[in-house]
Amino acid sequence: MPERRFDTGYWNDPDIMKMPTKVKLLYIYLWTNRHCNQAGLYEIALETIQWETGLGLDELPDLLQSQSLKKKVSWLPEQNLVWVKNFLRRQSQSPKFLTAAAKCLKDISNNGVVDEFISFNAERGLVIPYQYPIDRVSIPLYSDSYAYANALSSSDKGGGLGEGNELTAADQEIITVWRGVERFVMELPAMVELIKKIRADLPDVDILAESRKWEVSKLAHPLGKASNCSGQIYNFMAKRHEWNKEQKSRDHKGYPQVRCKCGYTGPDVGHTTCPLCHQPYEKGK
Repeated sequence: MPERRFDTGYWNDPDIMKMPTKVKLLYIYLWTNRHCNQAGLYEIALETIQWETGLGLDELPDLLQSQSLKKKVSWLPEQNLVWVKNFLRRQSQSPKFLTAAAKCLKDISNNGVVDEFISFNAERGLVIPYQYPIDRVSIPLYSDSYAYANALSSSDKGGGLGEGNELTAADQEIITVWRGVERFVMELPAMVELIKKIRADLPDVDILAESRKWEVSKLAHPLGKASNCSGQIYNFMAKRHEWNKEQKSRDHKGYPQVRCKCGYTGPDVGHTTCPLCHQPYEKGK
C-alpha cells in the first residue's frame, strides 16, 4: 500500500481549525485515500467518496465546493477529477517521486487542468518532468521545454537560459537534481539565475554532471537548515572550473597516474581528491 506524508500539525492549522467537522473529514480523506496518486490529481466518483467516508451523496457537492476548501481543492465534476493543490509540495520531492507524479498526469484527459497543475507547482519551485502527447494541438506555457518567463518577476525576464526564454530539458534535469537533495531550499527564479550565472562565469563546467556529484557529496555532508544552497553549488562548480584550468595549463607527460575507486584515472598533479567524486583517491601504478 502506498505511503503518503501527512503533516501532524494539520489540526493546529488556523484554516483547518475553522473548518466544519465534515469538511475536515473530507479534506483528510482526499489526501489519504487509496485512489490518490503521487500528483494528488486523480479521478474519483462521488459514490466512492460516499461509500468510504459515510458522508451523504447529496451533501458532497456542497462540501467539495465549500469556501473552506476553495483554495485547497479543485473539483471537476464532469470528469470526476479532484486536485489537492498542496499535496505534491508535502511529499518527497526527489526526482523519482516527481517523475512518478508526471506519469500520473498522462492518465488525465483534461489538458487544461494538467497545464494549471504544472504551472501551479512550477511557480512554487517544483519542476514536473512531463512530456505532452505528440498529437497535442497547442503548446502550453509549461511544456517539455516550457517557457518559464511567467515564473520570474518582471525584472528577470530580460534573458533566458535558452532561446525564447525557455527552460530546456537539460535545465529542468539540473533543477530536479538539486531539489532531490535533502533540505535544499531555493525558489525557481533563483535557481534559473544561478544556472545562468554558472554558465556565464564557468563556461567549461558541465553543470548537470557536477550537480549529480554535488548531490552525492551531500550524502556525506548534508545541508543544514541555514545552509546557503546557491553558494555551495556555485563554489562546487568553481572548484571544477579551477581544476579544468590547471589541467589545461600543465604538460602532463611523465606524471605518475592516480586511480580512484569511482573509476577515474588521470595524472598525479598534487591533488589528494578525485575530480569526479571528490573523495580521497588511491594512487595506482
